[in-house]
Amino acid sequence: MSESVSFDLRAPFAAARILIPTVWLALALYGCLTPAAEQKQGDEAAKQVEQEMGLVREPALLGYVRAVGEKLAAVSERPEGPWQFAVVDKPEPNAFALPGGHVYVTRGLLSLANSEDELAGVLGHEIAHVTARHSVKRLGAAVLTAPLSIATGLAGLAVGIVSPTLGKVVAGTGELVTGGLVLAPFSREQEHEADEIGQGLAARAGYDPAGLPRFLQTLDRDLALSSGEQRQFHFLDSHPLTPDRVARTQERASQLTRAAAQPIAGERSAFLARLEGILVGDDPAQGVFEGSRFLHPDLDFRLEFPAGWQTRNTPNAVGAISPSKDALVALRLAARDSSLDQVIQKATAEQPDVSFERFQVNGLPAARTRVSGRDQLVEITFIEHQRTVYAVIGDSGESVAKQYAPVFSAAARSFRPLSDSERRSIRESRLRTRAARAGETPAAIAKRTGSTWDGQHVAVANEVDPGKRFDAGWPVKLALPQVYKSREGAQ
Repeated sequence: MSESVSFDLRAPFAAARILIPTVWLALALYGCLTPAAEQKQGDEAAKQVEQEMGLVREPALLGYVRAVGEKLAAVSERPEGPWQFAVVDKPEPNAFALPGGHVYVTRGLLSLANSEDELAGVLGHEIAHVTARHSVKRLGAAVLTAPLSIATGLAGLAVGIVSPTLGKVVAGTGELVTGGLVLAPFSREQEHEADEIGQGLAARAGYDPAGLPRFLQTLDRDLALSSGEQRQFHFLDSHPLTPDRVARTQERASQLTRAAAQPIAGERSAFLARLEGILVGDDPAQGVFEGSRFLHPDLDFRLEFPAGWQTRNTPNAVGAISPSKDALVALRLAARDSSLDQVIQKATAEQPDVSFERFQVNGLPAARTRVSGRDQLVEITFIEHQRTVYAVIGDSGESVAKQYAPVFSAAARSFRPLSDSERRSIRESRLRTRAARAGETPAAIAKRTGSTWDGQHVAVANEVDPGKRFDAGWPVKLALPQVYKSREGAQ
């Protein structure tokens, strides 16, 4: 991480934007990419996926997903590849592909799967998007959501109204508002074509092609549970479930001949064993929200954001947006292995008219300055903690600056090291399999085991009705909490 442009807090914040170099976007829009250029486009985008979203490194899980993907790729139109299969470290259920054979599934999607046939259906579908060159067309159709005034104001400040040091601190926080660059949904025709090709791949590789429609139904049920303002980046957002899609894939599955081939983990218990221990939900290593409080156990701090504001967690900043979308508060890294004095000296050397008010925040050295431009007023509070300088940024229009000034000050003054009780309160959830008791319902086993999934989520994740009564010993997927232990330095 560089001195003042990145805020990854040792692991990326939750974001699923794929930023594509402009030259490749332009070429893709006109459909003129050569195979070599297409490969380069995909390789560059893949590097940004890794940087912006993060990848799961657990060797056994990654090896399993790759093995299933390679079985499917071997019977595709591009058996020679190259193919790359990876697991994205995101809790939302999603899958996507990039040009050049880069195929991704999230850990959130894996936690919802109930068989290797279903996983093969998803991977086959994404492989089909690559071989049919839908990924190139879709990448070219990526769009930037309309920025709000807050974001454009921050961008203006970042490109020269203030010193380079302060500009770098401000830059990137606008993405909290804009939502960033996202992949456009596939067209209905592209989805149907990928379904057809993908189910054919699954059948030729020895998988049940009915796995795809089964999993589409599970994703549809999950989407119904997770709908709301906080929901982001669900598979069905970019792979729309049209009214007839499940019926068409079910009908096609009944007409396909499945090759005689041995699955890697054919039985339910064997498949679930491959998923054992997957992280479910947010990763405390990236910081967690408890209501409006943001806690980061590895970096030992907490910050209180304004109550009722919409919180966001991105690679560059963590923050909250006012209900009326006319103000934001963000926290990001200003400098690592540095002191507050060094940051202030650098900023004032670059821009002598910048002044700082010195004070302390919960015993920590702090300094505040205000800058303005393009009808925006930005308040930056630097706080030094453990040889790292953080910046708490408050931004609003000048016309409402007086209204939000106390809010910005309160957020900055809430920064402090974690207490022992706060540290002990941080939990993570892992996917575990537990044997059901005879007659137990999803809600009953969730309560007995202390699952962080309620009965509805347990039912969806296990592809059963909420009123289902399990047979004794039936393996049930659950999200079970455990005390978070730092994985800093772990591979």
